[in-house]
Amino acid sequence: MPTHYKTAVAIIGAGPAGLTLAHLLGSLGVDTLVLEKLPNTMEEPRAIGIDSETLRTLQSADILDAVREEIFSGIESSDYLNADGKLLFSLNTLNQTPYGHPLFNTFDQPAFDRILANTIAKRPTVDIHFQHEMLNFTQDANGVFIEAVDANGEGVSIDTQFLVGCDGGRSKVRDLLGIQMTGDSNEYPWLVIDTIDPQFDDGPGSRFFCDPARPGMTIKRGANQRRWEWMLMPGEQPEQLLKTETINELLAPHTDPAQVDIFRRRVYNFAAIIAERWQQGRAFLAGDAAHMTPPFAGQGLNSGMRDVRNLSWKLAMVVNKQAAPTLLESYQQERWQHAQELIQFALSLGEQIQPIDPQKAAERDAFFFAMQQDPAAMDNFSQDMAQSVLVRAIDKGVVANQQDNAINGQMLPQPQIKTESGETCLLDEKLGKGFSILGYNCDPKTLLTESQLQDWQALGTTLISVGDTNCDYQECGAQRLKALFTDNNCNMILVRPDKFILVALNQDTADMALQQARQLLQLI
Repeated sequence: MPTHYKTAVAIIGAGPAGLTLAHLLGSLGVDTLVLEKLPNTMEEPRAIGIDSETLRTLQSADILDAVREEIFSGIESSDYLNADGKLLFSLNTLNQTPYGHPLFNTFDQPAFDRILANTIAKRPTVDIHFQHEMLNFTQDANGVFIEAVDANGEGVSIDTQFLVGCDGGRSKVRDLLGIQMTGDSNEYPWLVIDTIDPQFDDGPGSRFFCDPARPGMTIKRGANQRRWEWMLMPGEQPEQLLKTETINELLAPHTDPAQVDIFRRRVYNFAAIIAERWQQGRAFLAGDAAHMTPPFAGQGLNSGMRDVRNLSWKLAMVVNKQAAPTLLESYQQERWQHAQELIQFALSLGEQIQPIDPQKAAERDAFFFAMQQDPAAMDNFSQDMAQSVLVRAIDKGVVANQQDNAINGQMLPQPQIKTESGETCLLDEKLGKGFSILGYNCDPKTLLTESQLQDWQALGTTLISVGDTNCDYQECGAQRLKALFTDNNCNMILVRPDKFILVALNQDTADMALQQARQLLQLI
């Protein structure tokens, strides 16, 4: 007889988005099943950039410590050089830690994925099955029925309340739903290699070679480890670029190829595309199944991590019958536009890196050399380019209107705070995994009544006070936190599990604000 499983959430795909979603759901006690058609996690070189929001997500799922050794946090800026080696512009991330972690970091994705998969066993409510391929699924108002096969070709069936397709750019879940993607594929593929090179350990953290003869880039991944990428020029074939002698020719202007150990190599292409919808009934798309981002901003994987962070707590509330299923309709509302902004950010960077027409490259160089004469203009350019990463907020979905208070919808900064014992920890460690009411230089417990808090305490909401007594305002996150409150007319906020501010609170407006929050969350 076919093997049969019953679960609350089924995830198709054991990539970083699917595995992180499983960890997030597991940390919330949700029964979860992961199906992956491959025998193991992938070993090919893929993403290398991991940002502060993703690290905050891993922190929330209690897996940051497990993967910390695979993360290199020494990337302070990205430089963009023209064909003559002259600086066009830089994107600087030095001291940018508003969310508790360095803004941009690098990592080894194959090792990262292995750790995420191996630590699933510690989750009593989560199971992962490799060499299990989904063939089809059907759904109705009550749930989803999945048909699959195991490694031996034996039938497997699954009854689940919800299905999430984290199965990549060639998503079968998306195909079965008949959902189209819009956007463009890149014209030219790129060669990517991962190397060990002790002699070049003090090389640039992140550098792009905006050379029309052959655009390229390099980025440090840790002690002695580095990634290199070069664009294939018109007419070139992948087989030629993958040859060691060709790679050595590309490396030679920068380092001694004889000292370089190349441990991964691949030619890949990419796209700037997004699915027209991310939900159909009880089935959802996340990560590359929902959108694919060019690599120039290092945001493809991170965008998928934002998806699963957003979706996980909403799935948990619906599964636990705390909120109506219609809460899940806010997932695409809140995520689609930002994913599109990240695609545009990457495309904007690609426009500076990839031109192979010498005339266009010369015009680009002249533009930036002129801008360099105005430091304020250069700074504004860098800030505008990275705005979708530097400042995070949502203005629709499960969030109060920003016209009522600009603090609504902002992502809560995460400063280091001093505990009662005199030690320090990141703010989220005290906020917990659920909702929280945070008072700035005041205690919500004394300002809010028992009746006002009743519904929220039933949800396990944390009440906490932060401010002058436990924040160090020399630190980036504490400065951001102080500015949020001092620039807006409130002294308390209701924070969602994903650390976006749902609504501003004052003692005299608390009744109305908390009732509005109930309605937005569709609490049962």
